[in-house]
Amino acid sequence: MRSRFVFSLALGCVVGSLGGCNPGKEAGSAPGEPVLLPVKGKVTAQGKPLVHAVVTFLQVDEKGTTTVGETDEDGEYQLSYLGRPGAAAADYKVAISYLVGTDGTVYGLGPRSGLAKPYGLITAKELLLPEWSDLGRTKQRATVPKDGGTFNFDIQEPLLPPPVPETPSQGNPSEKPAEAEKAKTEKPPVHKDDSSKQEPSSPAGKSKPG
Repeated sequence: MRSRFVFSLALGCVVGSLGGCNPGKEAGSAPGEPVLLPVKGKVTAQGKPLVHAVVTFLQVDEKGTTTVGETDEDGEYQLSYLGRPGAAAADYKVAISYLVGTDGTVYGLGPRSGLAKPYGLITAKELLLPEWSDLGRTKQRATVPKDGGTFNFDIQEPLLPPPVPETPSQGNPSEKPAEAEKAKTEKPPVHKDDSSKQEPSSPAGKSKPG
């Protein structure tokens, strides 16, 4: 009976290695995987929710896990690591990115991480200063404790100007593109001078012979 119990326990740890038979590991983590703790927060720009901004926690020590999240309609986000919610207890640099296209589209995690990138992403512009958006220059820091935490960020600096919309024609803005192109290709009408075909008038004071 004892050997069967030991075998069942060992088999349960192998099959359920994702179920947490290792001390110090959370339920759902395999051996060697980090313990992920719930990390959430809210991002606002001058007090207003910043929607579809991408939040990145970049690890600065070996205990950390580089994790990302995207803000919702209320500016709230939750971090995830390799598709799993949470982040490890560690010290992080924090960057917040807000990419906007020429048509006003805000590009969140989905468009950025997909295999087929949207065309508008090529000309999209970062509207947050590098002190917020650049992982190499950000001044934001966060320390995730062993029970997780909430980290709110309020961006006081004004957003940068959005990208200039693309214009289809560089000519007269009030002229339609098709009409402008037609005006370039059409030749001006030619007016013929028929004055040479007219009969000369009789000299003054002389009459034609009868």
